[in-house]
Amino acid sequence: MRLKYFSILILILNIILFNRASFSTTMEEFIFDDSKPIHIKILETLPKEAIIQVGPDDAKNTVIEFMDYFCGYCKKIHPELLELAEERNDLRVVFLQYPILNQNSLLIAKMVIAAKYQNKGLELHNAIFSIEGSLTQQKLARIIDEIELNEVILQIDTNKPEVDKIIQLTSFLAGGIGARGTPTVFVNENYSPGYVSKAKIIGMLK
Repeated sequence: MRLKYFSILILILNIILFNRASFSTTMEEFIFDDSKPIHIKILETLPKEAIIQVGPDDAKNTVIEFMDYFCGYCKKIHPELLELAEERNDLRVVFLQYPILNQNSLLIAKMVIAAKYQNKGLELHNAIFSIEGSLTQQKLARIIDEIELNEVILQIDTNKPEVDKIIQLTSFLAGGIGARGTPTVFVNENYSPGYVSKAKIIGMLK
């Protein structure tokens, strides 16, 4: 029952935020179609700019992580998820923004989404999680220069209303599934709040 009402809320919020004239899934299909698990249907409601992904769209296995760039456990799990995606061609890993720790979390999340408009979203995402020690403005500026992001365009795109709406939507989805912190992970149909080891994730893959 909870999933039914959650599905309705997702659909309504998606329509409100993005004003889609043609929505690929009808409300009846979204709520009552059991051919796809809820987390896959959630992904299908998101615009492509919201999704940071490693691995093919048609992969048999899907790992979704709701994360925050200032979360220590998100930083710990990140290289393990990348390793899994590199080791297996039947897996896609999807990173979704859930910036809840501080105001800087929100700013960085918006910047990574904005970087997608320059096709640099994944590069910026990986570079941020690869920083040694704490994330500072100087380190961020160096990353932006190294991956050749146009800083002026990045600033403009970061302030786009569409970017705000994406963060609102992914945060809404995270809250709707019961995420109270980061990381929150889906391994296929399995929901796991908190850090999940690489070995445990492997055990849940098909």
